[in-house]
Amino acid sequence: MKVKSMRDIPTIQGLRHHSMPKTREQVVTDLASLEREKARLGRELNIWVDNQKKTEDRLRQVDERLALLQQIIDPPAADGSAKGAKARPSRAEAADGSKGHTQGWREVSLEY
Repeated sequence: MKVKSMRDIPTIQGLRHHSMPKTREQVVTDLASLEREKARLGRELNIWVDNQKKTEDRLRQVDERLALLQQIIDPPAADGSAKGAKARPSRAEAADGSKGHTQGWREVSLEY
């Protein structure tokens, strides 16, 4: 039997044969061990759910931060009220007459 993780290690319940107990003592022992296993699995499930909630909250925070950073990099157009931020066609577009793959981009002049 190949063990890849802690989940693959067999427990007592997994190793036992699933035959019906013959005596009352065996039934009581089986009940007690199964109740302990159920309680353990319930605790493990609660831990998983808590971790899932924490991960979802963290993912939501990261998405909000990404959206904020994206707005800083690419601010929304301000209805033509921005100074000197007029979009004009580039020389290639003026000669070509089509928008091409640069549609939506603004040309910025840079002087040294």
